[in-house]
Amino acid sequence: MDAVKLTIDGREITATKGKTVIQAAAEAGIAIPNYCYHPKLSIAGNCRMCLVEIEKMPKLQIACNTQVSEGMAVMTRSPKTLAARTAVMEFLLINHPLDCPICDQAGECWLQDYYMQHDLQASRFIEGKQHERKREVFGPHVVFDGERCIKCTRCVRFLQEVTRTEELTVVNRGDHSTIALFPGTVLDNPLSANINDICPVGALTDRDFRFRVRVWYLQKTPSICPGCSTGCNISVETYQNRIARFKPRINEEVNRHWICDEGRYCFHALTEVERLTAPLIRQEGGLVPTDWKTALGAVISVLSGAQPVCGVLSGRNTNEEAFLFARLFKALSPQARLEVYYRERQLSEVEKILKSPDRSPNFRGGGEMGVTNEGFESLLGDLLRGKFRSAYIVGEDLLREAAQGEKLREALKKLSFLVVQDTYLSETARLAHVVLPGVNFAEKEGTYTNRAGRVQRLRPALVPPAGARQDLEIFSLLLARVGEPIRSATSSEIFLAIAGEIPKYHGLTYERIGNLGIQIEP
Repeated sequence: MDAVKLTIDGREITATKGKTVIQAAAEAGIAIPNYCYHPKLSIAGNCRMCLVEIEKMPKLQIACNTQVSEGMAVMTRSPKTLAARTAVMEFLLINHPLDCPICDQAGECWLQDYYMQHDLQASRFIEGKQHERKREVFGPHVVFDGERCIKCTRCVRFLQEVTRTEELTVVNRGDHSTIALFPGTVLDNPLSANINDICPVGALTDRDFRFRVRVWYLQKTPSICPGCSTGCNISVETYQNRIARFKPRINEEVNRHWICDEGRYCFHALTEVERLTAPLIRQEGGLVPTDWKTALGAVISVLSGAQPVCGVLSGRNTNEEAFLFARLFKALSPQARLEVYYRERQLSEVEKILKSPDRSPNFRGGGEMGVTNEGFESLLGDLLRGKFRSAYIVGEDLLREAAQGEKLREALKKLSFLVVQDTYLSETARLAHVVLPGVNFAEKEGTYTNRAGRVQRLRPALVPPAGARQDLEIFSLLLARVGEPIRSATSSEIFLAIAGEIPKYHGLTYERIGNLGIQIEP
């Protein structure tokens, strides 16, 4: 592409021909305020907040729809530009309700931010404000407050251009124009909650997050969605050691700016459970608490003798955990059958935008670490046919997911020895002879390899409950008991061992992976 030289606020920059002024400025680290512009949506040019002064042009131009040209001189903070922004802000706030103290968008509202930067003056408006619909439910994840809406139309364009479901439109004219559902429709497509993210004000808010916590109290941790093997980049946002919400992080190679609704809310089922805080061992009266030494000793002594044995690892376990799990079974029984939990599903056209056919975010990585033989369905079939004497199941409730329900329950009951490692006492864990309390995806560090072969980092956002142990630590302690001690069980050091042993991962480190991951295969 041809290069174009221009100046923005007296600073000479080089941009690609065809780029707009707002894009060229952003690449140079110069922020131009805007509401309706979004890099993944078509240009609407209706908010006028991005007006800039361009030399030799008699009128101010909108930066979102003005392409750069050779020798162009742009002024984003000239007196004329700043006066226009003040006027735009005053216009947008004419009918806006003064409900910042109770608005759920407070703290991340662009009206608040731009008012402080570009207006900061008392209102001259003395007439009565136009009132609009309040708290109108658009769908299961979206609630609309019409009085706060500035008609930027981001939500409408997202549903027209990204999901192509077109549930919303703009109706009426002038100061009566508003966003509305088409008659007889509900905003319930698989990506619907993204319009809450892209709304720059408090007009569209998330029904799940509303009034749970003020955003300035949230602690934000970059991580990876555990919902499926797309590996969407997310921010895990927590308060008082509980997940309050997932928000998408921008990664153009994976999820762009979006996240599906299923992934966005999957943390409820994965973290809001009654946690196990001590190992359990089966005695005549059922499962009773025990100490770690007794539980781990029982696992090794019985599994070593109860052959043949199989192991099922959750797709939410990290590469590092899968690496140690495979090493543990190689030491226990070289003939052991190992598989990563995997289930295919049918997807609609809208779901295919982001979702993978499986719900296991690291099934590919687990397989590359050695936790795979002939496929999960094959192992499940052999389990139903009674081909194993013992089993070690990590992080999955097979009875909840399996279509074979009662048949699988009977098969598990017939095992000589069943070990379950999980965060809560699942239906599968209730049948176990030993239960080991592990941690969930938000409490661990490690890496996932998504379906497309991109290695990405998982970071701990929560502190696990006292008594539970990291899965890495549990596998390391078991390895020590079979004569395969791990010198250090930190995830970064285990990943270095992976990089040294598995060709696809040669040369990788946590530093190289960074926040956006690294592609190991095309």
